[in-house]
Amino acid sequence: MNARNVRFGLLTAAALFASTLAAAAPGPEVSRNHFDSDAPMREPGFFDFVVLGAPGEALWKVVTEFNPPSAPNGVSQVLAERPSESIATALRRNVVARDGTFSLGIKRTAGRGGIVLRWVDAKNFLALLVDPLTGEAHLTSYRQGRATELARGKGESDRVWGALVITAAGPNVSATWEGKLLLDGTDPAPASGRAGIATAGPGILAFDEFLIQPAS
Repeated sequence: MNARNVRFGLLTAAALFASTLAAAAPGPEVSRNHFDSDAPMREPGFFDFVVLGAPGEALWKVVTEFNPPSAPNGVSQVLAERPSESIATALRRNVVARDGTFSLGIKRTAGRGGIVLRWVDAKNFLALLVDPLTGEAHLTSYRQGRATELARGKGESDRVWGALVITAAGPNVSATWEGKLLLDGTDPAPASGRAGIATAGPGILAFDEFLIQPAS
């Protein structure tokens, strides 16, 4: 394949990815976080950083990526060796929602990553984590620090960047991966809270285009 065809393929994949996320969250109230105005190798602005579940160190950095959904930058938690049940989370400031649409681009490398939502405090939140290589996903509720699995699923992707979209409406929480249904779950205690990017255990994942659209 010549360079022109490769470039066309990359541009087409990026356009398809952007359209998936845009369709999930099209309104003017969207909080869009693309990290392109942040300086590389510094923490992303407008986020607070917490570690949930098991204790562990975490370090978030803006990183220049090859052909991310929004060029040139993405964001990563850059410590590769972390406890398996430790969830490093970058919580978006100044946005609180119970219901709405939450979407994120995840690079297909080894690890587990996704979205924390309905974060009230360090012991009360939801987490949806995906292994972007296998497509295996788990939706987990944490209440008073106790973890309960609400749903699991498995998706497929053959693109470098996969698109995770979560829709939350009262007790109903569903997710798609690459535009196809990933899982459906029921949250027995829906609560308003913050949302953020999350990664659990060892490995370094890259993220981009984190969108939050609270329900009107």
